[in-house]
Amino acid sequence: MSTLTTVLSICRTQWRWLIGGILLGLLVIAANVFLMALSGWFIASMAVAGATGLSFNYQLPAAGIRALAIIRTLGRYAERLVTHEAALRVLADLRVWFFRRLTPLAPAGLERYAAGDLAGRLRADVDALENLYLRIIAPLAIGLLSMCCGVAIVALWSRSVAGVLLAALATTGLLLPLAVRRLAQQPGEAAAALSGDLRIALTESIEGYEELHILGASDRQTAELSRLSARLIAAQQQLARISAIGQAGGIACSGLALAAVLALAGSQVADGSLPGPNLVMLLLLSAALFETTALLPAALQTAPATIASLRRILQVALTPPPIEDPSNPRSCPALPLPISLHDVRATHLPEHTARQRFTLNVAAGERLALIGPSGAGKSTIMELLLRFRPYTGTIRIGDAELRDLADETVRQLVSALPQAPHLFNASIRENILIAHPEASADELDSAINDAGLSAWIAKLPEGLATQVGEQGHLVSGGEARRIALARTLLRDTPIVLLDEPTEGLDAALECQIVARLAERLAGKTVLLATHRRACLAMADRVVTLEECCKEYS
Repeated sequence: MSTLTTVLSICRTQWRWLIGGILLGLLVIAANVFLMALSGWFIASMAVAGATGLSFNYQLPAAGIRALAIIRTLGRYAERLVTHEAALRVLADLRVWFFRRLTPLAPAGLERYAAGDLAGRLRADVDALENLYLRIIAPLAIGLLSMCCGVAIVALWSRSVAGVLLAALATTGLLLPLAVRRLAQQPGEAAAALSGDLRIALTESIEGYEELHILGASDRQTAELSRLSARLIAAQQQLARISAIGQAGGIACSGLALAAVLALAGSQVADGSLPGPNLVMLLLLSAALFETTALLPAALQTAPATIASLRRILQVALTPPPIEDPSNPRSCPALPLPISLHDVRATHLPEHTARQRFTLNVAAGERLALIGPSGAGKSTIMELLLRFRPYTGTIRIGDAELRDLADETVRQLVSALPQAPHLFNASIRENILIAHPEASADELDSAINDAGLSAWIAKLPEGLATQVGEQGHLVSGGEARRIALARTLLRDTPIVLLDEPTEGLDAALECQIVARLAERLAGKTVLLATHRRACLAMADRVVTLEECCKEYS
């Protein structure tokens, strides 16, 4: 219940759509039930009037039947429109909320999750929550309210029939679905877990196809995919069998209940306590009410898999960020802004800690190059300065401890080019302007020129409107890095972190960009991580990683 409460609190702004869909569903059910009841009563009354020769005003019930038929048709259309709009709005709110919760976790808080698993939670699991309202909450609310109202109406004519109907509806609408839900819980949770495992394995198979092929492990990976797929199909088949048993039980129970209604109401007609046409009305009204209970088994069967998807989302989203914003953050420190790391140890995961302690000082306005072998910790220092990872020791920017600064303040002070920058499936212009959407045309041109992109973009038929594709697959690695570099340069921050800014470039272009960067970044505090000798030309000082870190026991 707490899981459902969390989702409803996230989507509380859409309560009008949610309640509107349920009310329209009730209207449709009411129109359908009354249409059946009124039609049966009308036909039976006409027959009695014809047989006895009594006068009968048929115009009013005939008009009511037409009105109810119109209401049912229009109401069904409006109900589908509103409930699907509500579901889509809820999904939009959940996606935004989930992404906002993920952002503070990256990268340290997400390293325990495989890429395919995380993508599955962000897409498939969130999409599965469409069922939460459309196939669980709305059907349960509509079904239960309709059952209660219907039984109360039947009680106005016959309490004994209402009692039998209540017991039968409770059995088919509550007891039987709850039993089905209990049976479906284990295979439903298993299906959700296996679906996630299959996505992870499939993603790894696609991304690592070349390595699998070279190592001769393709057949083994294919067998693993087949095994996971077979287990998922088996779980889904078990769910289908349970659903079929539940549906068969509901049909049998409704048939027995209608027979009991006919017997009870028939005996009342025989002793004169119930008019004959009312027997037909009660019988058809009861049959129509059983249609409402058909919503409940499917809703309760869908619930376990949907709740499992929801729990997978909340497991990630409710994880505390590696670094929390301070309760009383400091204001932005004044210029100039030197950087100081003293006896700093990076914490990656709760069960894993880096083996180095860093001590490093970068003077205000100094361009310092940090060199060392790959994987030694250069990128880790960059991530520490961006507040991506928790740490022990002291990191100061100006006169402020990094822990005392809000995340937003750090973003105003520091811009960075990461070692593996991400390009979005958009145009070159849009990828660069992400850093500063309000930048002028001159500022954009200056950043593009200093990143060495001007000549290349001038040759493109669509220029800055050229699409880079998903993860930049339509451009080369060097072009993608220069686009990311232009994005970094577009932000005018006093501190700039550059991690391998010229990776993948030829020697001539590299020297050209290094010269431009040296000019553009003059006066800024720059930390440059690189293993390329040409980049050292822009540095005022070069420090090896061994000089600023030491092993600890």
